[in-house]
Amino acid sequence: MTATFRQRLRAGEVVTACFIKTPAFQHVEIAGASGLDAVVLDTEHASFDPSQLDVCLLAARAAGTAGLVRLADQRPETALHALDLGAAGVVVPHVKDAATARAVVTMCRYRGGDRGFSNSPRAGGYGAIGMADHVAASDDAISVICQIEDASAIEHVAAIAAVPGVDCLFIGRADLALSFGVTQLDHPRVDAAIATIIEAGQAAGVAVGIFLPDDTTVDSYARRGVTCFVIGSDQSWLRSAATQLADRQSRVVAIPARHLADPAAPSELPMTAMMDMASSVTLWRQL
Repeated sequence: MTATFRQRLRAGEVVTACFIKTPAFQHVEIAGASGLDAVVLDTEHASFDPSQLDVCLLAARAAGTAGLVRLADQRPETALHALDLGAAGVVVPHVKDAATARAVVTMCRYRGGDRGFSNSPRAGGYGAIGMADHVAASDDAISVICQIEDASAIEHVAAIAAVPGVDCLFIGRADLALSFGVTQLDHPRVDAAIATIIEAGQAAGVAVGIFLPDDTTVDSYARRGVTCFVIGSDQSWLRSAATQLADRQSRVVAIPARHLADPAAPSELPMTAMMDMASSVTLWRQL
């Protein structure tokens, strides 16, 4: 039997995901088919209406990847909506203390929690999964990921990690930096907070995750004990690829058609372009 995303997270496996910020199921399918362990549909900082979230979670299932949802808030009804649609877990912003962490776990669990029951949506197989089986499967599979992104949370992070049902402490460097009054993600105060979060996760046997814009520092964070990496987003990947293409194209020198017929013709072309053109014509004549 294939391990669930939560089982892999709790086992300390390295898992990789990206944010999806465009409400387009195609982006989810592409990311999933590329081999990512999960996608995180970002309803906190991007615009997803209920039907778009529904289709994107369906696309995650079709692509064979875990569909996580970063919630816009900590309201139980917000989590319930995502879970009923079949989310494999939730990423909850601004968890600042153990009481909040307990409330987050409670809203995601049937047994010992207060998640409202229905097996009629996708999560319950549209009624095909019986009550007992649905409760057991959901409670076992749903990942609860708490974002630690406030200076005030650092003194409570050990207690947050110790809350039963918390599966991952997710480091939010940007908000952490702002909460410390700085704008450098590598500021010593931010790095010290990260070290505290990692230590708390390891002490409690809870995974630690982080968002990174690219994969250049993955190895260094992995050596520190981070195992869950959310790297970039569909939009940042698109921007990066488009920027690289535009940069390459800006260095291409157009060669007027008249020079292809007569390389000796007077030219305003740069010398390097003229030499390349002459070489190409010489090669052509040798064929």
